[in-house]
Amino acid sequence: MSDFAALYWEQAEASAQVHFVYDVAAARVVFVNSAYETVLGGHREQVNDELGALLDRLHPDDRAYLAQYWKVLVRGQVTDEVEVRLLRPSQSEQTFCLTPYCSSKGSSSLLVCGTLRDISAAKSYQRNADAFNARKNATLEILSHDLGGSFAMMEQITDYLVEEIAVAADSQAAKLLQVLQNTSRNSLKLIRDLVAIEFLSGVDADLQLERVEVGAVLREPLEQLKLGQGVLGFHFAYALPPEPVYAHLDVNKFNQVLTNLVSNAFKFTPDGGQVAVQVETGPDCVRFHVRDDGVGIPAALQPHLFERFTSARRPGLRGEPTTGLGLSLCQTIVEWHRGTIAVVSAEGSGSTFTVEIPLAL
Repeated sequence: MSDFAALYWEQAEASAQVHFVYDVAAARVVFVNSAYETVLGGHREQVNDELGALLDRLHPDDRAYLAQYWKVLVRGQVTDEVEVRLLRPSQSEQTFCLTPYCSSKGSSSLLVCGTLRDISAAKSYQRNADAFNARKNATLEILSHDLGGSFAMMEQITDYLVEEIAVAADSQAAKLLQVLQNTSRNSLKLIRDLVAIEFLSGVDADLQLERVEVGAVLREPLEQLKLGQGVLGFHFAYALPPEPVYAHLDVNKFNQVLTNLVSNAFKFTPDGGQVAVQVETGPDCVRFHVRDDGVGIPAALQPHLFERFTSARRPGLRGEPTTGLGLSLCQTIVEWHRGTIAVVSAEGSGSTFTVEIPLAL
C-alpha cells in the first residue's frame, strides 16, 4: 500500500462521513469505511449484498434524476454535489449530500470515489427558516398595507384639519396637530422603508440553489400570503400542481419574487378584486402565474417595467409609493435561476405576470 493510499485509508476510517470506492466495471463497492455501519445501519463486510436494498430506499421522486446524474458522472463530466433522499422503514426521509471527489481510470475499469454526509438536520433547519421567512413576509405585508393605510389616513385627516381649522400658530392645538402630522408621516415612511429594506437585503445574500419539490416549498409561503391578505380583507387564492414538480430554487429569494409580484398585484387591484397564483408544469419548465383583475398596465409603460428605476413606476391605488426597483430585482433573481419573467396586461382588464424556471431533470 502506497503512503498516499495508507493516508487516505486512515482519514476515511476516522471520518464520520461515509467514504466509498466503487468499481464501475465490476459493479462492486471495493471499499467503504466503518461510518457505513453507523450512518446507514449496514454491515461493511456485506455492503455489496446490501447495495440493492439500499438503492430500494431511494426516494421514488429522486430515482430517475439520480440515474441520469450517475450516467453523466461515470463519463467523468460531473463533479458537483447532489442531494440523495433515503426512506427509513417509518417512511420518514433521511437526506444525504453525495460528493464525488475522485475518479481514476485504470487499464480496464473506472473507479468512482465519494462521500455521503447526512444533512437531514440542516435540511430540517432550512425548512424551519423558510417557514419563518414566509410568516415574516406575510406580517410585513400586513404592516405595509394595514398599518400603512391607517397612518396614511391619519396624515390626510391631519392635513385637512390644519387647512380647515383656524387656530393660532403658537397655540397648543397647532403644536399638537404638527406633532400628529409629523408622527403619521414618519411612521408611514418607516413602515414602507422597512419593507423595502427587507426585500433589498434578501436580494444581496448569496444565491443558494437546491433541488426542491416546488409545491412542498411554496405551500407554506402561499398559505401565509392567503392568511395575511384575508386579514386585510382582500381576496387571494393559489393552485399548486397535483403531482410533485422539481426545480432548482433558492427558496427564500424565490419566495421574495412571488411576494413582491402578489404585493404589486394588490397595489393595482381595487377593494373586492381578485389576485391568484397558479403553478403549473410545462414541457421543460415550471410556470408561476400571478393574475389580478385590477386596473391593468398602460401599453406605453409595459416595455419599461423591468428597467432599474423604471419610468413606468406608478403609485398604488391607495397611495403606496414605489422605488422603481421591485420588478427589476425580481427579473434579476429569476435570471439567476436561469428563468424568464414576462407580463400580459391591458388597461381595465388586469395583469398576469408569468415566471418560468427550468425543471430539474
